[in-house]
Amino acid sequence: MRRRTKIVATLGPAVASAERVEALAGAGMNVARLNCSHGDWDGKRDLVRWVRELNTGLSPIAVLADLQGPKFRIGQIEGGFVELQTGDTLTIGHGHGAMLPMADDEVWAAMAPGDRVLFGDGDVEVRLGDCNHGVFKAEALTGGKVKSRQGVTLVGKSFDAPAITDKDLEDVEEAVRYGCDYIALSYVRHPDDMRRLREIVDRLDPTVRLVAKVETPEALDLIDDVIEASDAVMVARGDLGLQMDIEDVPIAQKIIIRKANLAGKPVITATQMLESMIVNARPTRAEATDIANAILDGTDALMLSGETASGAYPVEAVRTMARIAEKTESTLDPNERLADPEENPDRGAPTEAVALAAVTIANTLRVRAILTTSASGTTPRLVSKYRPAVPILCAAWDERTQQQMALVWGVESVRMPPTTNTDEAVAFLVESFRQRGVLSPGDQYVVTAGYPTGSRGNTNMILVLRA
Repeated sequence: MRRRTKIVATLGPAVASAERVEALAGAGMNVARLNCSHGDWDGKRDLVRWVRELNTGLSPIAVLADLQGPKFRIGQIEGGFVELQTGDTLTIGHGHGAMLPMADDEVWAAMAPGDRVLFGDGDVEVRLGDCNHGVFKAEALTGGKVKSRQGVTLVGKSFDAPAITDKDLEDVEEAVRYGCDYIALSYVRHPDDMRRLREIVDRLDPTVRLVAKVETPEALDLIDDVIEASDAVMVARGDLGLQMDIEDVPIAQKIIIRKANLAGKPVITATQMLESMIVNARPTRAEATDIANAILDGTDALMLSGETASGAYPVEAVRTMARIAEKTESTLDPNERLADPEENPDRGAPTEAVALAAVTIANTLRVRAILTTSASGTTPRLVSKYRPAVPILCAAWDERTQQQMALVWGVESVRMPPTTNTDEAVAFLVESFRQRGVLSPGDQYVVTAGYPTGSRGNTNMILVLRA
């Protein structure tokens, strides 16, 4: 795999067959995303099965279940919709007689004069005025159509509602039942949201990893703690761009990616990366630049949503993203590490030190690859943190760990059979990648491994060898 940045592709009606899912994989999909906001688990069961059927011995595709989280909507509008013009006056209320009724108590409790309210994806914006007898007067700052049951956002405010809903709990059970590798939590506001999800998932399957979707100002303010409580994070730019002023989103993206890099946690950049390819066969120049900049910032993965779930060109979107990623990666300077060891809070940990040393040796000697053996995935993840110039080839001791490596930048993986010593493990790893044409006889490579063999969290040696 020449490309190091991973691609998360959302599955949906546009790719609802084994053949179409296989085409996505052939184009470059590394992680298949299941959006729990749409469809049911009868349909998702088939999608998971088709993904698993594609998995061979080398670098299988991971499955990520993305929970819906709390959704806040306006009520039923008389006639089904209202067409607003910029400058129009309107009424928004919690009772009868308002042009736009508020359906949720949480939204109503947070509203105050002067607030800016967004509807849908933010296309319509209004500003609240005075409130009398349960009805706000408001002015349309941006006109457009507001429909019944459309989503509502108060800019800069979150609502007092739990991050994990009853529907989310049901979806967690189904995601674990069908063997999803990652579960993403929406509307995270506090690290305790992730800790609660961890407790829930641990009762079902503690090997499932958790992704925090950063899409609220509260989560951004507590980003270090949110990352610490998570296995991976997502820059969820869609809702983040509704929760804060749009000009603040690019800086927030850079902060989240930088913090995740320093922590050695995979980070996904999501939303509207190739939005125009939902209807067009080619992306805009701005979209291509957006993808490149996310990679240069240090993202591990790029995510496609509607582009692959419901767009007219799902396979082409993945292929286009892969091409842009490969070209961008060719400009990366291996001497400019994204993660500074001096900023690393775990720099005294043996595995962290071994990972950094392995990358330094690999870049200095210009070897062909860095080979790792791993029981938990920690070592390849930490090696990836320092963005080596060469591939990271991982032999995982179990299937779940191997699949989860699909989200980690630069990692290719094989499944390791039971072995009794490091020599056997390294020999298997070298032979596996020689058979796949990744290593050739005479190639020099760096090995990180642990003694005793097969134990978690004990990477403690570095070897320089030849294939």
